[in-house]
Amino acid sequence: MIKKRFLYISLLSILGLGIAALIAYYDISKEKNSPKTHVIANNFGGPFTLTNHLGKDVTEKNFTGQYRLIYFGFTYCPAICPTELQKITASLKGLGNKADSIKPIFITIDPERDTVDVMREYVALFHPNFSGLTGTLEQIKQAADAYKIYYAKAKDDTMQEYTMDHSSFIYFIDPEDNLLRIFKTEDTSSDIINFINSTL
Repeated sequence: MIKKRFLYISLLSILGLGIAALIAYYDISKEKNSPKTHVIANNFGGPFTLTNHLGKDVTEKNFTGQYRLIYFGFTYCPAICPTELQKITASLKGLGNKADSIKPIFITIDPERDTVDVMREYVALFHPNFSGLTGTLEQIKQAADAYKIYYAKAKDDTMQEYTMDHSSFIYFIDPEDNLLRIFKTEDTSSDIINFINSTL
């Protein structure tokens, strides 16, 4: 009687361990095969109407359904903006085929100087898939406010031309408009590549 009971308990233990192992294997496999998400903010951004570097009116809906790398800046920026746009370009080149699913977007915060023609010439210096967006002062403000971008004109008596103070972030946004990562100026193209490779 005791032997039978011991054998019964042993069989139950083995069966329980087997079920636990199967559950653990299923959970690990599910984690490996499921998309990795790093959502910072849901439904990031907001509605806007702007004009792209080809002179076509676009809204935020033109980019929904795509991964995006978005940067706000201006073409007269002497250093930071071209450096950040070059960083995006290097990242896309380093991502290989994955770059095909990512849309790079450059939105000016200086629409008085950054006309369609200026934007067309400027984005041509970087990745061929870049969209350069401009608009009226009101349209740019709406877009910048939606993406939490600070900007302001800056000029003193020593300057012939004004410059623009602005926050400098590269936003990585998924096809459902969720903000996945904010890259700062200290982040490198390798940081961007590594993060996107861990996400896509």
